[in-house]
Amino acid sequence: MCIKTSIASLAAAVLLSALAGCGGGGGGSEPAATQTAIGTITSFGSVVVNGVRFDDSAARVTINDATASRDQLRVGMMVQVQGQIRRDGSGVAETIRYQRCMQGPVTAMNRVRNELTVLGQTVEVDDDTVFDGVALQDMNAFAIGDLVQVSCQVDPAHQRVRATLMERMGAFQNGRSELEMQGTVADLDKGAGTFKIDGLTVNFAAMAAADVPAGLTDGMTVSATGKSYDGSTFTADRLRDRDRDRISYPDGAGLELEGIVSDFVSIASFKVADQAVDGSSAVIKNGTAADVRDGLKVEVEGSISSGILVATRIVIRLQSDVQVEAGLQSKDSGQGTITLLGQSIKVTADTDLKDKLAHAGRPTVIDLASLDVADRLRVAAYRDLAGDLVAKRVERTPADPLVVVKGPADAKAPVTQLTLAGFDVATGASSRYRDATGTLVDAATFYAAVEVPPAAAPTVVHARGVVASLSTNVVDATRSISTIGELEIGAD
Repeated sequence: MCIKTSIASLAAAVLLSALAGCGGGGGGSEPAATQTAIGTITSFGSVVVNGVRFDDSAARVTINDATASRDQLRVGMMVQVQGQIRRDGSGVAETIRYQRCMQGPVTAMNRVRNELTVLGQTVEVDDDTVFDGVALQDMNAFAIGDLVQVSCQVDPAHQRVRATLMERMGAFQNGRSELEMQGTVADLDKGAGTFKIDGLTVNFAAMAAADVPAGLTDGMTVSATGKSYDGSTFTADRLRDRDRDRISYPDGAGLELEGIVSDFVSIASFKVADQAVDGSSAVIKNGTAADVRDGLKVEVEGSISSGILVATRIVIRLQSDVQVEAGLQSKDSGQGTITLLGQSIKVTADTDLKDKLAHAGRPTVIDLASLDVADRLRVAAYRDLAGDLVAKRVERTPADPLVVVKGPADAKAPVTQLTLAGFDVATGASSRYRDATGTLVDAATFYAAVEVPPAAAPTVVHARGVVASLSTNVVDATRSISTIGELEIGAD
């Protein structure tokens, strides 16, 4: 079976399981129209999805098909929220549903491509991925043999899923760890009790006939759970027919959907999370119709007409390529800027500001006025057309001497200094250097591999170090004043 077809069906499986039991309702001009929002939880203080702050105090919550409390929800979970969205952008959640994409062992890692393999599926991590159950916020926190739970958005065009949340559940123990995979049945052999999902063999021969979905056939979307995986065959002890979760939106039902574009024909015909979209009359933010293409992360808002989401608004989700973790030197609420390591960063109405001090897994929404000088901030940013740094996300985190800068290399002076997205990093003979595979190399090899302008694609480098004081603008990665000092080629 074609991998693209199965991955598209996984998108449907995740979407459908999230939508199970949902209704719809008019998305018209009423102040509190019943609507459905599907997207990533970004913060709490109520639950925030697609920029809408939903009052979740009376919401019915399910996680992986089980009744749960709202306190079990986490940032990074792809959820479906049904409720009311008011004209002022606030909402009231009636139901919140989360269904993981997969849970299984990490069997391979590709640090160059920021990809892992879980149950035979390619999982990509990026700057929007939330990491839970680990100390580091990147791929270095994981290892082959870890059991991970993945919430994802499916990218059929590139035959992979993009993790919105990856949580380490511990070490994989074959025969004991709970596993789950979703997708489309292919190569069904009822006699042998096997079928495949994207090349992964699922064996259900030991299951009682009554526990096998009625009408099991190729093309059916299922979720398989079990506790045994030998690297190629997954032994299931439960199968669930996800096609039974399919619902039809009535005409006029409001829908806000976050996901990745696939099956792009034109702005009037494409899909997001397997939902057909017509964006021909939509207002497009952060780009134009010419920018919409397969693999692009978007948020689409509109209403349903004959099964098609007729978009009134399409927001292109810009990807940050700069990360900074350091103490806040100053802020200017009037100008809407913060300054870290001597660099000014714009904070706009679209910036996601949250506080992770009280509870890292359930950060609360804050504003620029809430930030204080010396607060440790984790900032994800991008450069606008004017060349200014613009924050996509700002998180207040616990104090830590570690300072982190990641970005494209602007300049280098082997082996004493590297400039990344305008931030200066001091290096030396004692610094620890890693190439794109994570392998330790010497300083000369590292600097030879780092390309700077006028190169068309400057090398992205991840640097860790310290600063002598809050006012210091140069990250010290020399290891002369601390044991912290490491530089690695690559986004993570």
